Amino acid sequence: MLHDLSRYLLSKISWDFTVSDIPKTWICETLDSIATKYIRKWLELPVSATLSNVLLPQNKFGLNIILPSTKFIQCQTVSRSALKYSPNVDINNLWAVTSTNKNVQYDIYKDTKDVLKAVRKENEQRLQNHLISQGSFFSSIMNHSTSTFNSLWSSVQSKLPKNIFNFTIRYINNTLPTRKNLSKWGLSSTSDCSFCSSPETLLHVIAG
Repeated sequence: MLHDLSRYLLSKISWDFTVSDIPKTWICETLDSIATKYIRKWLELPVSATLSNVLLPQNKFGLNIILPSTKFIQCQTVSRSALKYSPNVDINNLWAVTSTNKNVQYDIYKDTKDVLKAVRKENEQRLQNHLISQGSFFSSIMNHSTSTFNSLWSSVQSKLPKNIFNFTIRYINNTLPTRKNLSKWGLSSTSDCSFCSSPETLLHVIAG
């Protein structure tokens, strides 16, 4: 279902994104909200969970998902680029005349890959800050994991049963029901581990 979002659904509305005068704010607030709602449902993620890792490429612990707003920026970039580099001088002039206000945000990109690179860089930084905040274990993964390990992780993860697949996503998102999280969500009176009396983290749960 997740791959259907990027592969089929977004491709169906690409033309509308290219030729329609739709405010980007509306795309973000409406279509992105609908998409993230279903992504959370499919992955069994709570509202508090970050989706930064889901939006990253698979070789960086992500699922290679593209939100409608990213696709919209790509389509607008293509449209603006067509005007700018057209062999027709009148079309070039149209690009110049419209290179103000809302169009400035699309003219900064060279192509669709440039858009994706910028969006993923932002999400990667978000995820890195999120993982580092979970402790030295995640910090080490981000700083020392190799491309071989990342590719292997992606390959193995994609073959997992849905329940275990979702477990790995929730593990990275730190949304498993540890006592620390349950306390934060108001579902437990204490965040302490019953064995060591320290706040129960993901490592407590995985280590048993």
